[in-house]
Amino acid sequence: MSGRGRGRSLFTFNVDCLGFGRGEALPSSAQAPSPLYPPMQFRPVPLQTGEEVEYMLALKQELRASSKNLPFHIQPSAPKKDVGRYSDKYQTGEAKRGEWTPDWSRLPKELCIKVQKSRKAKTKPVVKSKKKPAAPKELLQKLENLEKKEEENQSEEEEDEKKKKTGEEEEEPDDAEGYDEEEFEEETDYIMSYFDNGEEFGGDSDDNMDEATY
Repeated sequence: MSGRGRGRSLFTFNVDCLGFGRGEALPSSAQAPSPLYPPMQFRPVPLQTGEEVEYMLALKQELRASSKNLPFHIQPSAPKKDVGRYSDKYQTGEAKRGEWTPDWSRLPKELCIKVQKSRKAKTKPVVKSKKKPAAPKELLQKLENLEKKEEENQSEEEEDEKKKKTGEEEEEPDDAEGYDEEEFEEETDYIMSYFDNGEEFGGDSDDNMDEATY
């Protein structure tokens, strides 16, 4: 089937871009295998060896291992199982990471965590006023006043006792007289004679003799 219109070229792009002109023959296809790696123009520097380099390498590995055990290290989330089993919580998994306690001596004071303690109501101590030492004249006057008060109290007590004694002595003779009268009556009770001829006995019954009987 022939094409319509003008003739078309074999390639859809410009061959001149590839470095070939019109009418020139195309390069032959390579039949040998290509080299594995191109030749290196710049070779790597040989590794340094020695005690200092090994010490730095050990520190680097230790820092990497300790950073993984810190609490702020992000770990990949473990894939969840479709069905949860009762024995899963008893299985020993990875060791739990402890709480991180930073070295506050290397950090500024502004970052230190301060725990506020509950303040208790403090009672102010009672300050006792110091008494000034009294003068010797004032002491003598106080002692004299105390002696006078004691003497007055003693005199009042003695007067009260005297009044009580005099009141008791006045009451005692009255009691003695009354007691003697009672004894006298008891003693003369058997001596005095009583005589009754019986005439007055039954006097009321004689007055009622004249009344009618039924």
